[in-house]
Amino acid sequence: MVSPDVAVAVERLAQRGSLAPEQVRLFGRTARGELVSLSTAIHGLLYLGVAALTTGAGLLFRHEIANLGPITIALAVALAAALCLGWVARRAAPYSNTLVEAPHFAFDSFLVLGALLIAADLAFVEGQFVALGANWVYHLLLVSVGYAALAFRFDSRTLFGLALTSFAAWRGIAAARLERSIFGFFDESNLVRLNALGCGLLFLALGRFLRDRAIKAHFEPTAVHLGWLLVLQSIAWGLVDGRAAGPHRFALIAVGAGLAWFSWRGGRFVLFVFGVLAAYLGLLVTMADVVDNTNAILFLASASSIALVLGLAVIHRRFPDAEDLQ
Repeated sequence: MVSPDVAVAVERLAQRGSLAPEQVRLFGRTARGELVSLSTAIHGLLYLGVAALTTGAGLLFRHEIANLGPITIALAVALAAALCLGWVARRAAPYSNTLVEAPHFAFDSFLVLGALLIAADLAFVEGQFVALGANWVYHLLLVSVGYAALAFRFDSRTLFGLALTSFAAWRGIAAARLERSIFGFFDESNLVRLNALGCGLLFLALGRFLRDRAIKAHFEPTAVHLGWLLVLQSIAWGLVDGRAAGPHRFALIAVGAGLAWFSWRGGRFVLFVFGVLAAYLGLLVTMADVVDNTNAILFLASASSIALVLGLAVIHRRFPDAEDLQ
C-alpha cells in the first residue's frame, strides 16, 4: 500500500537514528509501494496444486484399478495421506483456543491435501468393498467429523469450512430416510429444503457459540457465512413453488433486508452483500411476475444488476469498520 506520510515519517526516523538501515529500506519500500506481498498468490497456487493432486487421485482410482488392484491403490493413497499429515503433525504448534500462526507457508495446503486424500480413500474403499453397506451415507458424516477434528487441532479454517459443507451434504443425502419415516407428508424436495434450513440455523448457532466461548473464535465467520447461505437458499428454493411462492418471496425480501440492516450496523460487509442479494432476488422475481413482457423483464434484470454491482462497490468504500474476525 502506497503511503507518502509513512514514507516521510520513515525518513525522519532514519535521520534521527531511530531506525536501523535495514529497517529504513524495508519500511520505506513498503510505504512507497515497492514491496508487494505474494502470500495470497502463493497460497492460491498451492490450493490449485492440492486440487490437481486430488483430481489425479480420482483418475488413478478410475483408470488403474484393473492394473494395480483396489487394495494396492487404497494403501498407496493412505500412505500419501499419512506422509502429508505426518509432516503437518511434526511441524504443528501445541493446541490453543486462540489463533495459531502456521509454522510454514505450505502448512495448511499439506493439511488439506492429507485430509482430502483420506476422504477420497475412504470413498474408494466404500465403493469397492461396501464397508458400510446400506449405511453408506454415513461416510460423509465420518468425513465431516474427521475434518472438524483436524481443523480444530491444526487451526485450519479451510478444513473447518469443508467439515461444515460435508455435514450439510450428509444431511441432504440422508434427508429422504429418517425424516420421511417421521414426516411422511413431505416430498424429497421439501425434506432437503428443511435440512438445508436446519443446517443453516445450526451453523449460525455454532458460530455464536465459538465466538462467545472464545474457542477458535476466528472460525466464527466461516460458520456464519455458510449458515446464512443455507438459510437464504432454503427460502429461495420456494420462489416459484406454486401457491407457496408468494410467502417465500416475502420471506426472502424480509430476511434479506433484515440481514443487510443488522450487518451494516455490525460492520460485516460479506453478510451485508448476502442480505442485499437475497432481497434483490425476491424483488426481481416479484416484479418479473408483474411485468408481462419478456424484453422488459430482461432489460429490468440487466439494468438493475449493473446498478446493484456499482452500488455495492460504492457502499464498500463507505462501509463501517468490519468486525468480522480474521
